[in-house]
Amino acid sequence: MLATCDTPNFPLLWDTSLLAQYRWLYHDTTTFISYGGVEITSVIDTVNELLGRSGRSVKGKEGVGFVLRSLPENARNLYRVLIAEILAAADDDGDDDDKGDGEDGDGAGGGSRRGGGKSGELGGVEFQALYQKAVEEFICSSEMGFRQLLKEFFDHDMLVSRREGGAEVLRVPWRREECMAILEDLMG
Repeated sequence: MLATCDTPNFPLLWDTSLLAQYRWLYHDTTTFISYGGVEITSVIDTVNELLGRSGRSVKGKEGVGFVLRSLPENARNLYRVLIAEILAAADDDGDDDDKGDGEDGDGAGGGSRRGGGKSGELGGVEFQALYQKAVEEFICSSEMGFRQLLKEFFDHDMLVSRREGGAEVLRVPWRREECMAILEDLMG
């Protein structure tokens, strides 16, 4: 049998007894020539491409459900509260638009919720308001614990943070219909 390897850790693939049975002969034939035109991709990137994913980002309701199932109960509860607050803010904005005379409001309605900028984009909820809501529902007891729960959402692109008017506003990258489906799954 003839085999080539490009790593010094090659013998670590087997235990000592199996390695002795193979009786490998080692020759250092380093050429220092680049792989030249051979594209080396990560196995993870290849699998993500086959599954239609991009990096660590999740897509839609199924991806969010998969991530949330792997998280502790407090994280699921926090995402439920976040989605509920964002949908409530969207409902409030929709009510204001129906009652108005066609002009956009100034957004001065309590300060804890922010409307969406583009059409079809959901608004957000201020960091501090969501933190207070999480404390009220006994999801977390400190801001550090709250940020740790949010970190997983940021890592999987399930949450976006922006500075608006001096306040940190948290948004989700989903459309209204997806948010309602996610909330329904979290409630049931």
